[in-house]
Amino acid sequence: MSSTSTSSPESTPFPESSLNYDQIVKQEFDHLSKVHPQYKDIPTCMSLLGLYLSCNGFKNHMRSIYRDGEMAKCAQKFDDFRFCMQMKFKTEEERREAWLLHRAKWWATRRTTGSSEDVWDIRTKPLDNYPGPPRTFTFDWDSKDFVALPDTKPS
Repeated sequence: MSSTSTSSPESTPFPESSLNYDQIVKQEFDHLSKVHPQYKDIPTCMSLLGLYLSCNGFKNHMRSIYRDGEMAKCAQKFDDFRFCMQMKFKTEEERREAWLLHRAKWWATRRTTGSSEDVWDIRTKPLDNYPGPPRTFTFDWDSKDFVALPDTKPS
């Protein structure tokens, strides 16, 4: 029995079947460049260390066990901190570009391989008649509750 699946992001396109991994990285980099236009917009190494330490906290592990049935995975947060520390001797613009590329690769991998959080299908068109016509409510003193008035159509 041979397995044809690999863990490479290029081989497992998720919703972007027409784009390859490098194109998705470029899309993400362009998006992140707009979201973080200046060096001061990227996280500091100390804030990344704080995220890593809070990820390893008791409360976060209990939440993760409740939601996912397993301990929180904090390796990515430590990798982000370690990456930040490796950039300490670069100029501000070089650090910003390196950080944006690092995060763009992370997002591209997530887009191409999927996530355990991907439980909803993407809606291609809006729902019909949503949210619907506005309704008028009044307070009913007998039941001490709000009740909807019957729909009236203007003539």
